[in-house]
Amino acid sequence: MRTETATVLPFPSQGTPRDEAAPRARVRLEPTRRGRLMVTGIAFLLGLVAAALALLALDLPSALAGTEGEEPVTVTVESGDTLWAYAEQYAPEEMSAQEFIAEVRSHNHLPTGRITAGQQIELPGTEDAAR
Repeated sequence: MRTETATVLPFPSQGTPRDEAAPRARVRLEPTRRGRLMVTGIAFLLGLVAAALALLALDLPSALAGTEGEEPVTVTVESGDTLWAYAEQYAPEEMSAQEFIAEVRSHNHLPTGRITAGQQIELPGTEDAAR
């Protein structure tokens, strides 16, 4: 049986000042293939999360839901009519009066909520327009 002797180098003592210790060579860290894949995957997932938050913040799902099969209703304004009255009559149940009025104003390019007799406006289509 063969036995070999190993040489043990002493550790620097705790009391040795930093100036006396040998300077460390500059070490350059390079990511491995696995590390690059992990960084790419994490960046991709963060991008997906950011996109999902942006969609939720912009309320895009309700915009994408659309109004398939629903025709807008064109109404000729009569004396005394208001957008609030149209909201009470034509707004879907899940939409508040304020939301309905805002949609009517943006759809008809109305700068204010005032309407005048004889004016024709389009109301967003509803499933039951003649409630």
